[in-house]
Amino acid sequence: MQIRQKLREVNWSNFLIKLILTFVLFSTVPHVLFYIPYWLQLPPLSLNLGWEFNGDIYLPSYYLSIFYAMAGGCFIAFTIVRFDYKFNRQIREVKTEQVSLEKIKIPIGGGNSLVGDLLKSPITPKNNASVLIMCHGLGSKKEMLHYLGFPMAFMGFAVLLYDSRGHGETKFGKKFDSLYIIRDLSNVIDYIQERAEELGDLSSDNIFVFGISMGGGVVLNEGYLDQRVKFVIACCSWADYQMTATRKLKNLSERIVKAGYELQGINLTPSNLQNRLVSPILNSFNKKKGFFEQPVDWRVDNDYRVMLAHCKDDEFINYENFKINRDFLKMKSENYIVFDKGNHTFSGVETSLMGKLLLWLWQRGY
Repeated sequence: MQIRQKLREVNWSNFLIKLILTFVLFSTVPHVLFYIPYWLQLPPLSLNLGWEFNGDIYLPSYYLSIFYAMAGGCFIAFTIVRFDYKFNRQIREVKTEQVSLEKIKIPIGGGNSLVGDLLKSPITPKNNASVLIMCHGLGSKKEMLHYLGFPMAFMGFAVLLYDSRGHGETKFGKKFDSLYIIRDLSNVIDYIQERAEELGDLSSDNIFVFGISMGGGVVLNEGYLDQRVKFVIACCSWADYQMTATRKLKNLSERIVKAGYELQGINLTPSNLQNRLVSPILNSFNKKKGFFEQPVDWRVDNDYRVMLAHCKDDEFINYENFKINRDFLKMKSENYIVFDKGNHTFSGVETSLMGKLLLWLWQRGY
């Protein structure tokens, strides 16, 4: 029953169907070809092709088929290992007695809650602590950002990480409900404000948001527009979702990524309206929030408010997105950082990214 439900959720696009057909052809056609000489030597044709091994006309086809299957298995295993390595998907649990981890639930309406972690260190103020919200990427979970959250807690921040709907410990919703995931950030900020009033441990005046991948899209949309947020830091975020999802694919890794998303039912052919609602250059940058609200004269200092990071070899959200965001905001070079390598997770340059995060915070008085 669960398998049928999963199949119904798959986005059966032309691209995915073509990819499946290609896989079927590559996995089955060679085996048929290997056995043609064997069949030709059987009655009624009984051709003498010399296709034999130790006097057995069946063995050459059998051995070739076995060899091809083993080679194919090795190629698939290599691709999976290489894919994991490139995108650094392995989770390394971070634990230390010097950082407290409080499990929290963030209500978002309808009886549903987002599950979160609140990190504090011994130097985090007991009252009115500045809050750094960290938003993970699509298909990820809050623990994937602990490697950045723990250092920030050691710097004296209260670090709030949460699982978006359909991710991690948050069991309701679907992981591709992008618009709802984006708007949920306002509920997270509401939670901080209410806790600041009730417990006093968090500050409602010093809230910053950090996001990576989908989380970057969250902070550049909802975080950018929410005036309770001091500034936003977005890593490997999109600028135009439609352009990103429908771009020409450059290599095997990008094809695997796209096929994986479509198998999850993610819409990679959004309409213009859908694109308008989730693309920062169309939705949020220096514009009013939503279609029908009264115009708000909100002069945004983008030099203070926005920081960006990206890798040139990013195979999920290509580098072109960074350039569009940078040029649209007319950003100064000190407000962004670009790495030649690191792909979509800044693999191998994590410490450099952390150093830049600390510099940005210090430049803004934190």
